[in-house]
Amino acid sequence: MDLVMVTGLYVVIRCNAFPALEIYISLFIAIIIILPSLVLSGGVNSQVAYLLPLYPVMAALIGGYRESLIITILLVIGVILATIFSEHFIDLTEEAYSSTKSIDRGFWLAASIIFSGVFGRFFLKRYSELTEQLKNENIQDPLTGLLNRRGLNLYFSQELDNAEVSNLALSLILIDIDYFKKVNDMYGHDIGDRCLIEIANTLSQAIRKTDIIARFGGEEFIIILPNTQEIEAEVIAEKLRVLISEQKFSEFKLSLSITQGLTQRHSDNDNALKMIKRADKALYKGKEQGRNCIQRSE
Repeated sequence: MDLVMVTGLYVVIRCNAFPALEIYISLFIAIIIILPSLVLSGGVNSQVAYLLPLYPVMAALIGGYRESLIITILLVIGVILATIFSEHFIDLTEEAYSSTKSIDRGFWLAASIIFSGVFGRFFLKRYSELTEQLKNENIQDPLTGLLNRRGLNLYFSQELDNAEVSNLALSLILIDIDYFKKVNDMYGHDIGDRCLIEIANTLSQAIRKTDIIARFGGEEFIIILPNTQEIEAEVIAEKLRVLISEQKFSEFKLSLSITQGLTQRHSDNDNALKMIKRADKALYKGKEQGRNCIQRSE
């Protein structure tokens, strides 16, 4: 019977017949396979029974919290029933039956299974936190806390796909801090970093929740504006320009300005690289025209 069930599970997985239920089926079959050994060796008195607390942890690792919880509940119910009817189990090990011993073992076995389920939940929570932390560190700029180039590529690709599928506008603003090299040369890189952090905070707080901002490198930032025409992006860019020009940065109360290049997604085979190149070209044109301005791409 065990061989038939394992073969059936293999066929189900290979044929991809029930992909959403594969984990549940695997866990249930794993429990069923061990049942004959448990029954024939004394139920809760069996040495094999001490493998049961491993199942909730396995379920957590393979499936998740819900799967672990289901397995924990089923096993605890099974242990309680096995304890109640323990005298009816055939023990091929010929160990002397004891009602007190069966109750004691059943209690500690159920407690171990519950503890294993709690541990599985704790493990998953901690694992999720660490995974999220690593993910954020992988896509965040360590200085400003904004997205880095890797994070920008990830979200930019998603927004381009959404815009193409929904046939919606998508605009991009490339921002460069004017004469930022002079700040580093005159006040040091620590003051330059402070200015970058404060400008990043100002920009991120001024944009909409649906917009995506990233540090593109050095003193450059990129803002992706979903469902936004270029003319609307220009209004947003002007708001950002005024905010930066009116603010003082670092303990030296430095006055800074930004130059911005704008572009909008084209309908004919446009991509992230093309949009960034157009915005960069517009940005340098703005610098040639005196900086502290906004320039649309051609």
